[in-house]
Amino acid sequence: VLERHSKVGGYMTNFKRGPYTFEVSLHAMDGLNRDGWTRSIFEELGIMEKVKPVKLDPMYRTVYPDFTLDIPADPSAYKELLKKQFPAEAKGIDRLFKTMEGINRAMSVLTGALGQNRSQALKTMLLKPWIFWPVLKYWNATLTELMNDFIHDQKLAAVFTQLSGFAGNEPDQVSAMFFTMMWNSYHFGGYYYFVGGSQAVADALAEVIKENGGEIKLDTLVTKIVIANGKAAAVRTEDGSEYRCRYVVSNANAPDTFFKLVGREYLPEDYVRKLEKMTIGMSPFVVYLGVKHDYRDQFPPGVHEIMVTESYDQHENFEYYREGIPEKISFAIADYSLVDPTAAPPGKSVICLTSMMPYDWKDGWHEQESYAKYKALKEEVARVLVRRAENYLPDLSKHIEVMEVGSPRTMEHFTLNPKGSIFGWDTIAEQSMLKRLKQETPIPNLYLAGAWTFPGPGQSAVISSGLMAGQKILAAEKKAR
Repeated sequence: VLERHSKVGGYMTNFKRGPYTFEVSLHAMDGLNRDGWTRSIFEELGIMEKVKPVKLDPMYRTVYPDFTLDIPADPSAYKELLKKQFPAEAKGIDRLFKTMEGINRAMSVLTGALGQNRSQALKTMLLKPWIFWPVLKYWNATLTELMNDFIHDQKLAAVFTQLSGFAGNEPDQVSAMFFTMMWNSYHFGGYYYFVGGSQAVADALAEVIKENGGEIKLDTLVTKIVIANGKAAAVRTEDGSEYRCRYVVSNANAPDTFFKLVGREYLPEDYVRKLEKMTIGMSPFVVYLGVKHDYRDQFPPGVHEIMVTESYDQHENFEYYREGIPEKISFAIADYSLVDPTAAPPGKSVICLTSMMPYDWKDGWHEQESYAKYKALKEEVARVLVRRAENYLPDLSKHIEVMEVGSPRTMEHFTLNPKGSIFGWDTIAEQSMLKRLKQETPIPNLYLAGAWTFPGPGQSAVISSGLMAGQKILAAEKKAR
């Protein structure tokens, strides 16, 4: 494994400043209940016993100017809460949750058909084909198109689609199926964080690689995927070293993989056209705060995150992101020290304020003019978010000991993802599900993993993409014997 950073993980990592340990990106991991899809992947990879999950319920508190609600992880409790809050929409809520559950059941069968329960899954597909109707109906739909079949109240729709921010796009554009799979995995599969944060998961994966005879080289930048006789045959690194191999798996971003590491001259024209048409997802803007104060009393019991949103119009909220209006953008306030005792010393807190901002905002954040101007601009945005967060965490600015600010430019610098995208390709319906890049590529022996591939962004999805790539290589090896 060749890793250009000083530690494994990419976006799935943490960093330290003084006594504080900061989570780079994970809000919560889905699907770690006993029958959850992520748990089955962790068990197959041999890392379930190496990590310490912390179950979260309620999932988060959502806050609008005139409305606050704590969102249960349990789907039945969530449904009843929404019916109590929106009694006029009760029938639509019942139908919506029934559809979500139906899609969850159908996708479980489809997943089984690709995995260890293949025979039972195929039997179900033959005997009960009607269970796939909701999947077929919404396969190419947007989230708004799905919601319009059940919900008419804008406030209710905004609350239910809150997690579209985790998918990186507004309901009018985001894939209904991608959102549904994510939502189902959180609500039916469980909502978790980890002691040690997402770095604990990345380190566990690295440990398994080493235990099985693998080697990980850090601070090693790959600059070329060598194509010989039409196949991927080796990789070359920045220092001129060359590693010959039977297979190459690229977890680097897709544009760089194909246009810099491989070269478009090795790619079919239609594949190049497809890549050039695809649009890139948004980047996070994160304020990392080490705070000499314990804010646990400001969070509901069991909750570590408050989602702050200005408008019930989700299109309007995403326009604030795209235009870069820090006074209006939705943002999350997460206190990681509430769920991870290793994050901060007793009596102190690690607070992260997470939102999204445009990569090219204000002439590229003034980065080309001078580092001082760039730093001043991103800290100006950070101070706006801190002031807004003080509505929920009183006197936050007075207790700050450490502040680091991650702009889209920061994210690009550390991960090399174009424009700092944390989602890979945008999660619009036209680029989601089977329309995303597959693990196989037009170049024999070159495979892909990561957020740019199927099934899409999110740490559990990315881990599963790596598992899929490995399974395809094992199948190719078996076929070659």
